Amino acid sequence: MKRDDVGHDFTYDRSSMSAHAIATAIEQEVSAFRNLRFRDQAEYLEAKDAHCARIRSLVRQLRPKIGVPEMLSFGTGRRTFGGRSFEVVAKIPRKLAERSASRGRQSA
Repeated sequence: MKRDDVGHDFTYDRSSMSAHAIATAIEQEVSAFRNLRFRDQAEYLEAKDAHCARIRSLVRQLRPKIGVPEMLSFGTGRRTFGGRSFEVVAKIPRKLAERSASRGRQSA
């Protein structure tokens, strides 16, 4: 494994890690960073930047493994998500809704 400037291991076998293994690696990174002690602010900022880069890399690996929920707000109609069924409708701006409602009253 490679080490960063502070001495942490940061290279993971990206090809064979499961979502569970990636989540565990994120927890380990957080734990390791919390246990560090720094001599000055510059050392802290360098370590923080390296830590954030490692976490960002792990999250980028994790996202495709857990999947991305479908975009619910772009299409209208009946949807089921997480065992719940609901209707997605197009929202009209308030001014337009008021105008169309007043027109309906005038024609009646």
